[in-house]
Order: sequence, then C-alpha cells, then structure tokens
Amino acid sequence: MTADLQDTEISATVLYQEVKRLLGPTFRAWEPESIWLELLDLDIDLPPINRDKLLATMTLLDTGSFYWDAAVFENTTMAFDHQWSSPEILQEASPAQMTWAVFEANVIRDREGEEPGVFDYEPAQYAAVSLYRAGFVVAPELLEFAQPALDKLNAHSDTAHALRDAVKARWKALDKDTLRDLSLQETPEDIQIEHLVNTHLHVADRVPMLLPPTLE
Repeated sequence: MTADLQDTEISATVLYQEVKRLLGPTFRAWEPESIWLELLDLDIDLPPINRDKLLATMTLLDTGSFYWDAAVFENTTMAFDHQWSSPEILQEASPAQMTWAVFEANVIRDREGEEPGVFDYEPAQYAAVSLYRAGFVVAPELLEFAQPALDKLNAHSDTAHALRDAVKARWKALDKDTLRDLSLQETPEDIQIEHLVNTHLHVADRVPMLLPPTLE
C-alpha cells in the first residue's frame, strides 16, 4: 500500500520519502516545477499544502536554514502542521506546533543520515516570544534552545525564576506514560505543568503519522 500524496494530512516525513521513492534521490536538485510535472506524469497532483511540506523538507535538508532563519523556522513549522504559510506574512506558531516541527525535523534528518542542527539566535528569539505569549516559564525539551531568551522575557517577574526551577524538577520526575491521567489544579505550578503536558501529548499523538503505510 502506498501513501496518498494528495492527502493534505500526510506528514512531511512520509511525503518526502514517497516522492524520493517515486522520483529517485536526485529529485532534490530539481526545480520545483520539474517535480510537480514529473508527479503529474504519474497522475499525482500535489495540493498546495503538500507542495509546501515537500519544499520545506528539501530546504531543511539542503540548507539547514530552519536552524538559523526565523522566517524559515516559522514557515517550516506551519507546513509540518498542515497549515498554509506565506513568506510575506509573519505567522506566530504555537508552542505545540513548534515542538512538533523540531521533532519531525529531527526524524527527517536522522532518516537521511544527518545530525540535528543547532538553533541560532533568530529561531530562539521567535520561539521564546511565542512561549512567553502562551504563558510558559519552562520551554518544552525540544525547544530548550529558547529557554535563555524566555528567561529574559520573564525577568520582570519576581517569582518566574523560582517557578521555572520548581516546574523543571517536577516535570523531570513525572512518568510521561501517565500524563493523560494527571490531575492538575489552577495553581501557578500546575498551570505550567499543563502547558508541558499539552505539548508533549501533541507530539505523542502525531508520531504515528511518521510511519510508512502498512503493506497489505
């Protein structure tokens, strides 16, 4: 069974792997229009969002700008979340969306035999602002590169530093397999734990999307 490349909910990971199988590994050097035409010859007309996903994946592998350019980080994040992205418009990705994008980027690079990149200033600042606006004092593990910038944004609060340390310690001790049954209250610490639970489960729920279609 092959993946449906016209399914707008297909993951960037599976989409890329399937196009690579159909067109061969050299397709990454082609112009986008050549890719679309070759796929059309196979009766596959990629919808716009899937074209975005494929181009974002190719950029991730070919330039690594996901790790140093805030605009590329944003657009890749939106594409990996099945959202249309525009290079002309600033779109604020949510912490959950960013966490998933970093996770999927790591998977894609690993499957191509490449190490994850190291995030630079621009994506760190972008992620920190999104986390701050969403009320986070602790960045999810996959967004730890944004923690120093997030700390600066929270520096105005007399309690943020202590709250951050308490939440980090408690989160580390939690059994991640029982998060769905976790009972939380409306306390500052519990609210922060809930933020981390939600981003963790967002990723966990999407992991099956990275698996290739089951053979029948």
